[in-house]
Amino acid sequence: MLNELALEYSNIIKNTNEYKELIKLKNITDNKYSNLIISFKTKEALYLEAKQYENYYPNYKDIQNNFVEAKKELYEKEEVKEYFKLERAIQKMLDEDINDLKDSISNKFKTNKLF
Repeated sequence: MLNELALEYSNIIKNTNEYKELIKLKNITDNKYSNLIISFKTKEALYLEAKQYENYYPNYKDIQNNFVEAKKELYEKEEVKEYFKLERAIQKMLDEDINDLKDSISNKFKTNKLF
């Protein structure tokens, strides 16, 4: 019963315009900006490794700057901005639904919203 409800809820989310547009933008960005994504992910991995040893890692500042530049270049693309905007909108819907569910189950939850 619970699995069926969860599946039904996921289908409701998947049928929203926001979700459909999110998937469309994901495909566009993956294809159109694949080189930027690879560059960003590579520089992010190197940065995260270097960050563990900040002061002792050779060229840490250069690695940090390269990561920041790669992120900026990718995140300034209109499709990427729209993707994150839709992602936030979907997350807001999910947060509202979980809070409504919380309120319908019990009034013993703290009055602060979960999300």
